[in-house]
Amino acid sequence: MRLGLETSSIGSRINIFGSEQIRYVTGGITIDSSEITAVGGVKEVKAGTVMGKQDNGLYIPVTDKVAAKLVTGIVGSNNAILWTAKVPGAAGETIKVQLLDPSANSQDLAVSVVGNTVVASLKTGSGGAIESTAAQVIAAVNAHLVAKTLVIAANSGASTGAGVVAAVAATALDNGADWNVTPSCILAEDVDVTDGDTAASAVDHARLLSARLPATIAPEILAVLPGISLV
Repeated sequence: MRLGLETSSIGSRINIFGSEQIRYVTGGITIDSSEITAVGGVKEVKAGTVMGKQDNGLYIPVTDKVAAKLVTGIVGSNNAILWTAKVPGAAGETIKVQLLDPSANSQDLAVSVVGNTVVASLKTGSGGAIESTAAQVIAAVNAHLVAKTLVIAANSGASTGAGVVAAVAATALDNGADWNVTPSCILAEDVDVTDGDTAASAVDHARLLSARLPATIAPEILAVLPGISLV
């Protein structure tokens, strides 16, 4: 059904589409009301929401992938480093970070990648003590041609990066997450599902006005929805 979605507004709501070249999902979709959180007693899914199909055939909003992370060091010591997987998703949990004490005198800071482990071999002084600061480790890792494709290093919280780091054994990043369902379409209208599962129209080919969407659509989602473009 058309519902006037190619006009400038839908009732009092602003149209999310930037083109008349729109293809609706054949047969529409049915939204699983049990998976929608009520706000003020109302369960509503906004037009422009990315949707995916569950095993039961009902559709729910897609949650963005979450990048795996790791924190080394202590914020209060200004040597805390936040390590974030470059590519979001559970696969980031296969990446490890190691801050290696070379156990030798007068060594330079050096970064290498062994398998999926980013290794920062720390700078030492003439007596063998570690001298690398968090800021120096961060800069070295982010400049390394291979390491920077796996992780992004940054100061954690209020840490300034001025503190000398301590050795850390190879430790995996954690708490990465994939989409709850695979993205397959974009909801074409605001839908109230307060009273139960509700049929709705959705599109898999359309040009959307990004400023009118309820949330930013991640590049990873657009990559699997080639018929959707943003303007």
